[in-house]
Amino acid sequence: MSTPPSPPAVPAGTRPPGSAERPSDDGPFGWLRALGPRGRRAFGGAFGGYALDSYDYFTLPLTMVALAAYFGLDSGQTGLLTTVTLVVSAIGGALAGVLADRVGRVRALLLTVITYAVFTVACGFAPNYETLLVFRALQGLGFGGEWAVGAILVAEYASPRHRGRTLGAIQSSWAVGWALAV
Repeated sequence: MSTPPSPPAVPAGTRPPGSAERPSDDGPFGWLRALGPRGRRAFGGAFGGYALDSYDYFTLPLTMVALAAYFGLDSGQTGLLTTVTLVVSAIGGALAGVLADRVGRVRALLLTVITYAVFTVACGFAPNYETLLVFRALQGLGFGGEWAVGAILVAEYASPRHRGRTLGAIQSSWAVGWALAV
């Protein structure tokens, strides 16, 4: 019995004809090129949104002394300003996931970013602690929704080969926002 002949060897650094991945997908930023124009826009939006979320989250504690003095708050009240945003963000993430399945990822992301932006600006105009607390809670809806939908949207554009790197880069934007805040 004879064995079938082996396929010809492919020289190192080349790809077989019809390969799904392009040579330009290699290198340190190949994953970004592989996203394509729409995927890069989604990546940029999610990266920027996550960085702004982080910036806001870490800027608040830096301003707590001034907020406490301005509104006459105790430590429990100042802590609640941060806590309420995170607690409500869990609800925002769950709601945004349902919304994304109904209206699409792009529309859901747009709605979460608008929600976050409107209530972030509103926080700057809050006349008292109670209003600020409500605005921070509503901000959390957008905050959590953006986390959920942004990652899903970008993952849909990423090839399986680059998905881990792409989503890892998205998550690194949290550190970028934090660094900008401090």
